[in-house]
Amino acid sequence: MKHPRFFVEPGACEQDLYTLSPEESHHATKVLRLKPGDAVELFDGEGKTFSGTVIGPRSGRLEIQVNRGIASPEGPSSAASPRVTLAPCLIKPERMDLLIQKASELGVHAIAPLVSERTVVRLSAERLKAKSLRWQKIVSESCKQCGRSVLPRILPAARFEDFIARADGYDMILLPTLAVPVSELRGALKGPRPKEVLALIGPEGDFTPAEARLAVSRGAVPVSLGKLVLRSETASLYLLSALNFFFGEASHDT
Repeated sequence: MKHPRFFVEPGACEQDLYTLSPEESHHATKVLRLKPGDAVELFDGEGKTFSGTVIGPRSGRLEIQVNRGIASPEGPSSAASPRVTLAPCLIKPERMDLLIQKASELGVHAIAPLVSERTVVRLSAERLKAKSLRWQKIVSESCKQCGRSVLPRILPAARFEDFIARADGYDMILLPTLAVPVSELRGALKGPRPKEVLALIGPEGDFTPAEARLAVSRGAVPVSLGKLVLRSETASLYLLSALNFFFGEASHDT
C-alpha cells in the first residue's frame, strides 16, 4: 500500500518527532484526512526516506512519529543509469511548468533553464527568482507523487553561450535540432555507458545554426527525434523517455 508522502528538510528526521509545516499539515488533515495512527512516508530530497506514524495536531500543525529509514527506489539498483541534466530554453510559463513536472517524474537529475537567441520568454532577475521558487515547489510535489526520494536541482537560468562554455564533466551531450545535420538518436546512444548526460533543448524555432555549431564545438552530438517537429516540452519528455528506455534496457543486456 502506498502511503502519503511529505517532504522534510535534510536532517529533520534525526529526531523521533517531526512536525509538518502549516501548509503540509492543512493538506494532510483537510485533504488527505489523516488521523492518529495513520502511516506516512517522509523523504528529505537527498535520498533518505523514513516511515512515520501520525500522532495528531499540535498548535495547528500535524506531528509525526519518525519510525525508521526505508529503502529508496533510487538506491544502488539505479546506479547504472546515467544522471541527466536537462537544459531547456525558457518557454511559456504553463508549458515550462509542465516540462519541469514531467521531467521530475521521469527521473531527471537537474534542470538548467536557458535563454537563447530565439527565446521569446524574457524574464527579469526578480521574476526568474520567483519562477525558480515555483519550479522548486513543482519538483517537490512531483517527487512526492511519483515516489522519488532525490529532488532534481533547479540550476540558475543562464544565457546559452555562457552555459555551453562551461558545460564540462559530461560524458555525453545531446542536441536535438534541425539547424545542422544530425545523427540517428539510437546510434548516438551506443557505445560506453555515460555517467553524466546533458540534453540541450531549443526554444520554439530551434537553436540558430551558429548556436548549434557552438554546441557541437563543445562536444554536443546533433540528433534527430524523428520526422515530426516537436514542441520544446514534448522534445524534452521524448528524449528523457528514450534515455530511460535505452539505458534501462541496455542495463539488462549481459
